[in-house]
Amino acid sequence: MRIHVKQGILAVLVAVCVFTMGFNVFRFRENSSKLRLAFWGTNLPYYNALQEVAEMYNERQDKYQVEVQRQDAGNYRIWMSSQLAGGTAPDILATTSVYANADAQNGYLYDFAEVLNEPNPYNADSEISWRDSFAGTYLSQLEDPNKKGRFTNIPTSTVSVRIVINEEMLESKRDALDANGINIDTDINEDWTFSQFRKVCEVFEADGKTAMQIANQQYINYHVSWLLDIFMAQVKYDEITEWDENDNGMIESEEICGMILGDDGMNFSSDSDFKEVLRFMKYWSKYWGDGFNSRSDTSEKFLRQEVPMMFCGSWGVAGIEMTLGNQNPDADQTNPYTMFEYKSLPFPRLTPQTYVDGQDGGTFTFSNLKEGLPLQEMGEPSGCFCIPLSTQKSGKTEGAVDFLRFFTSPEIAAYMADAAYEIPVMKGVEVNEIMSDFLPPDNSQTVRMRFGLQNLSSGTAEEFHFKRMQMYLATGRDAISLNALCSDVQKKYVEITSQLAEDNGWYL
Repeated sequence: MRIHVKQGILAVLVAVCVFTMGFNVFRFRENSSKLRLAFWGTNLPYYNALQEVAEMYNERQDKYQVEVQRQDAGNYRIWMSSQLAGGTAPDILATTSVYANADAQNGYLYDFAEVLNEPNPYNADSEISWRDSFAGTYLSQLEDPNKKGRFTNIPTSTVSVRIVINEEMLESKRDALDANGINIDTDINEDWTFSQFRKVCEVFEADGKTAMQIANQQYINYHVSWLLDIFMAQVKYDEITEWDENDNGMIESEEICGMILGDDGMNFSSDSDFKEVLRFMKYWSKYWGDGFNSRSDTSEKFLRQEVPMMFCGSWGVAGIEMTLGNQNPDADQTNPYTMFEYKSLPFPRLTPQTYVDGQDGGTFTFSNLKEGLPLQEMGEPSGCFCIPLSTQKSGKTEGAVDFLRFFTSPEIAAYMADAAYEIPVMKGVEVNEIMSDFLPPDNSQTVRMRFGLQNLSSGTAEEFHFKRMQMYLATGRDAISLNALCSDVQKKYVEITSQLAEDNGWYL
């Protein structure tokens, strides 16, 4: 009897063990088919569109299921770094070329080089390689500067920045603008000059309104650096294109080190073109609005029609559309917004004698300007994704790559362009009509120097540069001189680039 009982108990235990093992295997398989995708940002239309794309992908195949996770934008890089270092990162991560290059150096990321040469099964033309389906230089800009031929992140969208103008507020000032020498119909267009822009500012300032708002509170906004880029792009500064040794439309870390540390390298403290633009920035900053403003301050004042103009990136159009339509859950629901017509224009063109201050009739003279250059700031892959090596260890790389192929197909790129107000980086994709002004002109130059140099030291140089710029643009005793700014920035960049060159064995 006891033997039978023991045998029965043993059988039950074996059955339980078998069931448990089977359940664990089933659970492992179930978990192994899930792909976690993490990104940062507060762009609600993008988040909603990304979830929709994940659902489309999940319905089209039964091997993998993508789950979208939104992380806090402010702490994303810290969170991402700890996840990668600990081997616990999601299977697909939103990133930037700067982050990816640094993470690749630590051996954290998968290299797309081989699979880029294979066709994308989600493209209509299955003969074209995935590599060749990207437009322009968007993919080549992401080649790892530390190892030629390595691609540790894939571009999905780009950015452009413009000045967004309230057309109804402009129309209300038609007579005053006309009296100030500005015809709304002929002067405020793609080719307007800074002199014309400043006269528009005068009319609104005479009525007690700030004419334009810009987010300049934190270095992460980059707006001040972007403006410096835009104005520098108009100056005949030919050395910048000469420093682009690999001719990919970007100035990368090794090239930056060369331009600063080389025998004929740039000296911020003595270069007249650079200092010329900085002096102009100082003059112009007084027209941005009082004090330092966050992105929220800037957009809120524009959306409430307190200012007629706002610095706006292509990513911000979604927020304008949703908020004016009172569909933004983050907006003040107790105080609805009034819909109004608006348009976007490139930044005003500098002229040899640029009109600066109407009160004393002053002008600002530039010695050497380019001609015929489209003034949109663009060409940088902003939306990028990488795959951690931990994904490969868990056997999910195939699925992660497959989803990114799906995500970069013309069909899905077009969907994201329409639903999330994005500018795609794939060939043959039409964008939402309201984004058409943000598209790059055919003859635009995408060479970017960004004197914030965010490619260096994970943003350390960028933050230092921005804080010094804030002090330079300040008024009163808190401000520093132009010479102090240039000298301090030069010292910081020499320090960082010297260390970067030494660490990588670059001979400059």
